[in-house]
Amino acid sequence: MIPLILSAIAGLALSEITLHYWKKKYPSKVYLFDRRIHHGEIGVLLLCILSVGRISPMLSSLIIGCGLALIRDDFQDKSKWFKFYKK
Repeated sequence: MIPLILSAIAGLALSEITLHYWKKKYPSKVYLFDRRIHHGEIGVLLLCILSVGRISPMLSSLIIGCGLALIRDDFQDKSKWFKFYKK
């Protein structure tokens, strides 16, 4: 149980560090094929991966931590998720 909790905390920390670096170094908007991609969309997709495949508990808790951190970071734009506005 403790390793799973530590793995989830590591996932949260990894996402927080990545998001902090991204906001300082690069622009905050990400585009793929001229469509706007939000952090929350990536977080939701990471959580959906868990329902599709069989993943070890340690890796799944790491993915849960990353996904939740991405969703939390971009929650204020949840009404714009999966609309894929053009650039």
